[in-house]
Amino acid sequence: MSEDIFFNEIEILEKHKKFLENNSLSDTKIKENYFSLIKSYEQLLNQSKKIAKISDINHKLLNETKKNLKLLLDNSEEGFFTFGDNFLINRDYSNECLNIFNKENIFKENVLYLLFGKDHEIEKKILNHIFENDEKEDVYLELLPTEIKINNKILKIRYKILHLESEKEIMCIISDITEKKILEEKLEIEKNNNKMILNIIMYRDIVKKTIDDYINYCTKELYYNINTIPLNIFLSDLLKKMHTYKGLFLQWNMIKAGKNIDNFENTLNYIKKDNISKNYILNIIQQKKPENFIDYEINIIENMLGKNFLKEDKLWIDKNKLLDLEKLIEKELPESYSKKILIKLKKIYYSSFIDIFNMYKKYSYELALKFGKEINSFNIESNSNIFFDPEIYFNFNKSLIHIFRNIIVHGIELPEERLSLNKTAGGNIYCKIFEDKENIYIIISDDGKGIDINKLKKINKKSNNVLYEIFKEGVTTYDSPNEFAGKGWGLTIVKNEIEKLNGKIKISSKTLKGTSFEIILPKSSGGLFHG
Repeated sequence: MSEDIFFNEIEILEKHKKFLENNSLSDTKIKENYFSLIKSYEQLLNQSKKIAKISDINHKLLNETKKNLKLLLDNSEEGFFTFGDNFLINRDYSNECLNIFNKENIFKENVLYLLFGKDHEIEKKILNHIFENDEKEDVYLELLPTEIKINNKILKIRYKILHLESEKEIMCIISDITEKKILEEKLEIEKNNNKMILNIIMYRDIVKKTIDDYINYCTKELYYNINTIPLNIFLSDLLKKMHTYKGLFLQWNMIKAGKNIDNFENTLNYIKKDNISKNYILNIIQQKKPENFIDYEINIIENMLGKNFLKEDKLWIDKNKLLDLEKLIEKELPESYSKKILIKLKKIYYSSFIDIFNMYKKYSYELALKFGKEINSFNIESNSNIFFDPEIYFNFNKSLIHIFRNIIVHGIELPEERLSLNKTAGGNIYCKIFEDKENIYIIISDDGKGIDINKLKKINKKSNNVLYEIFKEGVTTYDSPNEFAGKGWGLTIVKNEIEKLNGKIKISSKTLKGTSFEIILPKSSGGLFHG
């Protein structure tokens, strides 16, 4: 290659050599200088040849390095490509890109359409800012999506800014993580199912009662109600019941059941805005078949614990017979004997408020973890040994799920936010049960961010007591509704169940300090005794 470059120079040199051989110069000095010039020219030519050879070697090394680098990138199982401020992909890219995007060539493809589809205005603005400004370019880079879905593939993207001599480019490093995600999802499902089974075993009786209650409502009570009460009242009652069942099923890690009910809730909320008929609602209910929403979990429970686990495989005693037995004991035995026997007897079918709060304690820790939050303490204090009839207080106890869920989702802040406010990284929840001669008092409080009063004021500016707007149907301060929060039904349900027991609920809240609920239940409602 170097010989070709210096072809003309070599030809001139040979010409002058022949000239010296065939011509005699009279001036010796000129001849000497001429020889000196030729010698210098030869040295210069030799040096140039050396430089050319080094250049040839470097060129070969560069090509070899480039080839090896391309080979390395092509076998890395990752897609590599670069693009500039015109958003067109450059010529050099790894072969894996063709597999990832299922294309024969991506040279000059527009990266915005390739990665983000037609709806790419936000990504375009971010990239334009990066190309036009050096300030905070890394911060803007982090705003770009790191996971996308294309052709049923889940892709992970990393971005690198390349500062070249005269321009700036961005490198994309893309990995197909579809199989990894599928495996992670399977492991997560298996992990969740194991948690669900543990909850079912621990709270078998209350789970069974809730499932039986749910199926009875979906197959019988629901159809009776729609034919006997006004449609707007029926729809409101249906939404409240479904919202509570959803909370309970999610509490026991019955995730698919919770999501099914949440989708059903969304459908009902959407159609209730229109002027709909009873037949239209019935048609939707019959199409959706809410009684089947829990089939997935029921099948898992039956496969892992046996088909009879949630059936009447225990010794069941008719409550009325127990009540008759109590009357007989009170009548036939002296009080000194009967009192101890009656306490033992009542504990067979009565429950403790502390047991209920312990169940919600476990749920609160698990839900906090799901939302990336922490619980520092969950204290339960009781200065009374009160037991309650589960049948009378069943719906009230169910409704408390909404308070504890709201504490985690709405109230407790993320650890970094709490630390910046000089709080403990984890939230603190406090429950207290006490009594006087007439009432039972239940206090549930947290040290979270408190209720957003400004949002409530926007909902009802005329209210004399804005805080109590939170108990009205459809009122929520949550911006992004999901299966856990944001529907505006939870506290309405709590208030309704308390009022059914002739009780009342008070609320207090301070910004960044927390929220406290005080529930007052009159003993005159019955179904209570001291153990």
